[in-house]
Amino acid sequence: MKIRYLILILIFFGCQTKTEKPISKNSKIEIENRKFFIGDINNDEINDTAFVNYKWNLETNEIECGKNNCDINIEFTENIPKITIAQSLGIVVAKIEDLNNDNANEIIIFSRTTEGWWNKVSVWSLKSGTWNEIAETKAFISEDKDFENRIIKEKGKYYLIGENKLEEHENGNFKKVKVKVNNGNGQSE
Repeated sequence: MKIRYLILILIFFGCQTKTEKPISKNSKIEIENRKFFIGDINNDEINDTAFVNYKWNLETNEIECGKNNCDINIEFTENIPKITIAQSLGIVVAKIEDLNNDNANEIIIFSRTTEGWWNKVSVWSLKSGTWNEIAETKAFISEDKDFENRIIKEKGKYYLIGENKLEEHENGNFKKVKVKVNNGNGQSE
């Protein structure tokens, strides 16, 4: 458990955000470049990096979608194919342990939606040069600690933890949802 906590701390502090100057003097748009260190994804024993670049509107303090299309590309090193996340207002990428026993890390993607603090949370596995989404849920995320403990293991099976935005406990917290992580072949483990 301590190792997982250390890995999560390294992930969050290992991410870098670099902001370039506005596109022109009169422009209120700048390019934001984010870099996430995700470990060995393609099983070549070389640590990989995910890159997310988007235009940031300085006036609205939001991603500049242009023509209402907020697709964000996640690009990788070492000829790993990109992942496009549709209708996203921000992305966080983190590595997680090998969930499907292919000796390579999987990644978890937190994609901010237009629904306030709600995020689409998805787990992805690279298999034979193709990305496969192996689990997806929604989660209410407002602080860094809300990114933690999203993957659990019970009785030898992995689950992605989210929240049901339509059901609350009597204390006002959203009810938890467990989504079974499949093995990347469309089959549950």
